[in-house]
Amino acid sequence: MICKRIQPAPDIRSFIKEYTLFHAVFDVTASVPAKSYPVNPEEGILFIVRGHLYAETPETGLWQRRPKISLFGLPERRQNLFISHEYLMFHVRFQPGGLFKLLKIPMDELVHQYIDAELVLGQEIRNVNEHLANTSSYIQMPPIVDAYFRRKITSLKNNEQPFDRIGELILNNPQSFDLATAARQACLSLRQFEKRFVRQIGITPKYFSRICRFYRAYELKETHPGFGWLRIALESGYTDYQHLAKDFKEFAGALPNYFIKECENNPERILNIADDFRGA
Repeated sequence: MICKRIQPAPDIRSFIKEYTLFHAVFDVTASVPAKSYPVNPEEGILFIVRGHLYAETPETGLWQRRPKISLFGLPERRQNLFISHEYLMFHVRFQPGGLFKLLKIPMDELVHQYIDAELVLGQEIRNVNEHLANTSSYIQMPPIVDAYFRRKITSLKNNEQPFDRIGELILNNPQSFDLATAARQACLSLRQFEKRFVRQIGITPKYFSRICRFYRAYELKETHPGFGWLRIALESGYTDYQHLAKDFKEFAGALPNYFIKECENNPERILNIADDFRGA
């Protein structure tokens, strides 16, 4: 079993931020716990190599069985994820805007959507999943996915512009983002800037920066559980704990302490493989 973050090959990192490889096996007589999954700044493709995945959006009551290969945009609501007793996935997390550059699909059409990737990418993406399923070790999996995306990326015309990196800059430093300054540097009006950003990322830059700041706080608590919430808030760019708590209510569906307690019952924690992920 494994729960690990993996860096993609260097030549495709301008499109792909990271992979997550997760393999869990529960006794068939045991109850498989749900995973509490907050809003986060990600877009990408999920390969379900073995097993199946159901997702519940508590805010709307929506249940969905995810396709074997999902193409997804930024999630805007907290989800509870339910996996089968054996579940093996390979998760591809793109750089902000990377999926738009690859597919030219307006990302506002994919917000909180998980569609069958074969409908967009065809038989070739199914072949990738089949190759993943036929590997004999975890170490063989990343090069398969690297090779697929390398072929896709090298077929594109290299016309990247400075604006295309805005989402990545916000992700890496959300607390310093200023909309007016960013628009001025891009030689765009505020309206033009927001419209273009929504097309490439899916949501407005201000909302995206809020999600990035919240998720930074969540990950900081995950990796440093001994830090107090005021320290977490300040180091993540919040002015005080109250603003952090407000974002947790909106993006995680619970106050900070309660949500972190919920996460202790996530499958990777129950199986004691969470440290593989935390330390990656």
